[in-house]
Amino acid sequence: MEVSERYVRLCGEVSNFTKEKTGTSFVDAYFGPEHLNPERQSKEKDPDELVHEIGELVDSVKQDIDSPIRAKHLIGDCLSMKLVVEWLDGKQISYEDLVQGLFHIPVKRFSESVIDEKILSLDEALGDYSGDTLRDRVEQFTKEGEITGNELKKLVDTELQRKAINVGQLFHDRIYSLIGTSVTDNGVEYQTVTGAPWSGYNWYQKGFRSLNQFNLDVTFNKNSLQGVIYHEYEHHVSNLWREKYYLENGDLELSVVPLHTGRCVISEGTADTAKEFLGVQEEDPHIEIEQALYNLRRMTSINAAIMLNEERKSVNDAVEYIYDRGYRTRKSAESSISFIAPKMSDGRPNFWAPYVFTYFFGRIDFVLPTFKMAAETNQLAEFYRTLYLNPYSGSSVTWKEAFNWLS
Repeated sequence: MEVSERYVRLCGEVSNFTKEKTGTSFVDAYFGPEHLNPERQSKEKDPDELVHEIGELVDSVKQDIDSPIRAKHLIGDCLSMKLVVEWLDGKQISYEDLVQGLFHIPVKRFSESVIDEKILSLDEALGDYSGDTLRDRVEQFTKEGEITGNELKKLVDTELQRKAINVGQLFHDRIYSLIGTSVTDNGVEYQTVTGAPWSGYNWYQKGFRSLNQFNLDVTFNKNSLQGVIYHEYEHHVSNLWREKYYLENGDLELSVVPLHTGRCVISEGTADTAKEFLGVQEEDPHIEIEQALYNLRRMTSINAAIMLNEERKSVNDAVEYIYDRGYRTRKSAESSISFIAPKMSDGRPNFWAPYVFTYFFGRIDFVLPTFKMAAETNQLAEFYRTLYLNPYSGSSVTWKEAFNWLS
């Protein structure tokens, strides 16, 4: 069996293992041949067998894959996959080592002085709002844009669907035109759900299409939803190019899109940089305020995740921190815990607990500085070609190597 087929089969077997342990699949999307569909792979292998076979696969990659960047990408994924199995099998792994091992990035905590600076930026952005305290002004801003439940469903079904079509056209006009080639795009369908641990999610579907879902349990701000559209559509675009490359080149490992690997760092980083990619300039002061809130809340969520998972602080301590320093409502602070807590409400491991680092650091440490350098040196066309035409560039393991032409 070839290396790439063994990789796809193992992804499916590990996915079945993670679903049993956490309810969440290790495989985020699949568009390969049906006999390798993750759902059709063995559910019988125990963790020791999986770890052993992943180790053997790493050895085979080193021997059989000639392309250095492809080999490095595959080995990085395999090492992440191995750690997923060990973690969920109960091996004692520190939170710092878990994040480092899965995503190949260091754990970073934000100092309270840096948080203070972000709070000051938020205070300045809210200068035109009345209120005795910053919390009063934040709550006024938040409530005037609040949307949830049936109102959110109506917005998703109408305005956001139209917005997504416009964003898709922007990708075509401002990025594909620079790349010099295009990709099939069969569109994005929008739906609403309940009971999910996330606010919004892009489910890529085989055949150049996606399903984007929004969680009706979450209270959104109308302004923040505009940013979500750019973020989720870029996920869709990245997978369009991945599927195109797979179909044209036949690299089977690209037909499966795994979670909890270095790929996620770049995937979330590019999604969070989509507006910069598209050159979108929004002068609406509401957007500026929402961005200030977004940055502050991302950073305080990262600190809270460290409190919960590394320092073993209580949920109440984390909620209080997110409420106090992230300027959320108590309800919002409590709901955000489900994404970063070490355990789910039923006592099973929370598969998403280490994931919070991918967004902020994928953008700040990887994608944004590289994009800015390419823009400053008039090399954006080559930046987009590297990013979208070479799917092996899209991992924290291979990013610097893929873009070494820019340094």
